[in-house]
Amino acid sequence: MSRDDEQVWADLVQAFHAAPEDDGPRWPAAEDVQADDRDPAPFEAESVAPPAQATGEDHFIPPPPPPLPRGDGVSRLAWTALLAAPVFFVVAVGVGWNLPPVVTVLGVGAFVGGFATLVARMRGRNPYDPDDGAVV
Repeated sequence: MSRDDEQVWADLVQAFHAAPEDDGPRWPAAEDVQADDRDPAPFEAESVAPPAQATGEDHFIPPPPPPLPRGDGVSRLAWTALLAAPVFFVVAVGVGWNLPPVVTVLGVGAFVGGFATLVARMRGRNPYDPDDGAVV
C-alpha cells in the first residue's frame, strides 16, 4: 500500500469509530416508541390465545386441492424408469448383490431412456407468442 492509501484507510477507520456529530433523531418522530407503549412480553405462550379461540369469527378454510394429473402412459413409464433405476442400484449396492452386466446395462438404459423421453416430450416455447409468462 502506498502512503496515501494508508492515510485514507486510517481516516476511514477513525471515522468508523467516531461518535456521530449530530444529536438529532435517526428516524421520524412518529416511529418513536416510549417505554410504556411496549408490551413487556409479546411472545409468551400464556399471553397469546390459540388461533381457533382468538375470535368468534369464521376462519378461512381452503377448498380441497385438485387431484394430481394422471399423465399419459408414456410419461408415467418414463418417470418410473428415471426414478426406479437409481433406487434399484442403491438397493443392490446396499444389499451387496453382484449384478450381471446385462442387468446393469438395462438399468442404465432405463434411466437414460426415461430421461431422454421426458426431455423429448417437453413443450417448447412458441417463438410467435409475445407473452413471457410473467403475471403481476
